[in-house]
Amino acid sequence: MDKLTIDTTQNVTIEYEIGSLGDRILATIIDVLILFGYYIFMAIITGILGQTLGKAFYILVLIIILPALFYPLLCETFMNGQSFGKRARKIKVIRIDGRQASFGNYLMRWLIGLIEVNFYGVIALITIVINGKGQRLGDMAAGTAVIKLKPGESIGSTAFTQVEETYIPVFPQVSTLSDTDAGTIRQVLLLNDIENEYIIKDKLAAKIKDLLKISSILDSDTFLKIVLKDFNKINGTIE
Repeated sequence: MDKLTIDTTQNVTIEYEIGSLGDRILATIIDVLILFGYYIFMAIITGILGQTLGKAFYILVLIIILPALFYPLLCETFMNGQSFGKRARKIKVIRIDGRQASFGNYLMRWLIGLIEVNFYGVIALITIVINGKGQRLGDMAAGTAVIKLKPGESIGSTAFTQVEETYIPVFPQVSTLSDTDAGTIRQVLLLNDIENEYIIKDKLAAKIKDLLKISSILDSDTFLKIVLKDFNKINGTIE
């Protein structure tokens, strides 16, 4: 099974399972069906209103076409790297450095995708198969990849979680960590049932202890969870 290997700024290697070709094809089929349903519904509406709109009918047609044209871009931008099809198949677009993709990344994927679709997706399929990172041309240009979300992983996973108001940080030194550092801890904590999971967590915990000059006998998993919780408390929480 193909893996996306990411080396973080803490020199900790994280592996993500690449979204399979089958999942991506099924996600595309789901999205196409959604758009097909959208077109049928809007065709009925335009058929009803067409005779009364006159020249404004063409403006209505343009308004109908545009959302469908921008569907992939809009979905990935507002659904954190997913479309409805990707969400159904539990796959997601991320940057190949492991960070949340930006609008610029999604825009580049979409623009190249407009070219790829002209070849009936054949070029995309070939590129995904031979690339090794499961990337189509749009992904390669945008610096992104499509990964498989693990069971129980939040679609919008970030370094931030809600912390109770009465919580008192255990390690105030975490105030010196960056958002990127906290994001790496979050990613490592989401690793479940993979090879070398505990080695990765032990390595990261050791790096954090050395960086923050912390001495602790807590196991690595518990230590990292407390560090992340402290980070959220000190830096503020979001929903």
